[in-house]
Formats: sequence, C-alpha cells, structure tokens
Amino acid sequence: MRQKLIIAVIIMVLATPLFSQSINSDRIEAEKIAFFTKKLDLSPEEARKFWPVYNDFTSRKDKIIQERNGLIRYLNQNLNNLSDKEVEESGDKLISFILEEAELTRIYHEKFKEVLPPAKVVKIYSTEVKFKTMLLNKLRQRREQEAFRRRNPATMR
Repeated sequence: MRQKLIIAVIIMVLATPLFSQSINSDRIEAEKIAFFTKKLDLSPEEARKFWPVYNDFTSRKDKIIQERNGLIRYLNQNLNNLSDKEVEESGDKLISFILEEAELTRIYHEKFKEVLPPAKVVKIYSTEVKFKTMLLNKLRQRREQEAFRRRNPATMR
C-alpha cells in the first residue's frame, strides 16, 4: 500500500500539462525560436550552430517524456489493480526515465558548450522555464477569456 502511495505522489509530481491539439505547433515553434534567440542574444552564427543541437536535444527529451507520460497514464488508470511487484517495477521505470533525461541533459550540456559561450549555455535552462511559463500563461489567459465570453455572450458583438 505504501508503494502505491509513493507511486501516486511520483505520478502527480511528474505529470506535465497536456496542451490542446488545437494549438498550432508551428506557431509555437516560431515563438520559441524568437524567444530563445532574443533571451540568449544569439548572433546569426551562434544561432546557426545552436538550433540543430538544441532541436536534437528537445526531440530526444520529448521521446523520453512521452514514454514517461504514457506510463503515468497507465498507472493512473490501473494503479489499484496492479500487484506490489508491478507497482515497484513501474516506480523503478519512472525513476529510470528521470535518470535517462538527466543523462541526456548532461550530454547535451557538453554539446551546447561546443557551440555557445558558457554564460549563454547556462541561460538555456532558465530560458526554457521562462518560455514554458509564458506558454502556460497564454493558455490560462485564453481559457479565462473563453470562459468570460461564455458567461457574458452580450460582449461578443
């Protein structure tokens, strides 16, 4: 029982918000490029070197996150029906995803240092957080505006 509680806590901590399929990923990608280029103050030469490395990093990281989220969804739906051994194995697998993501970050940190000065490499990580925060704020604002419009249809003239 204690293992199931621990797994449930891990699931809640690791669960990432899922964005609506209606969000235009090309527009988000363009915003991301502009945001990072500005925040990191990338020169054209730095950008030319940085983006292929960063795109490879995020592609690999996204695959790990998708697998982790798939396991989290499975556990959310089936946790009460799993044996203690299955719960333990699932918890171990969740931890392996965390370690795999950390190792990937370590490897790409070294690759980033090959194409950018150290100060810009360090800023990559805070810029990622700032960009995600900005996206979440935009999503929240959009939802609030839609809810307001539903509650106040007269304002839609």
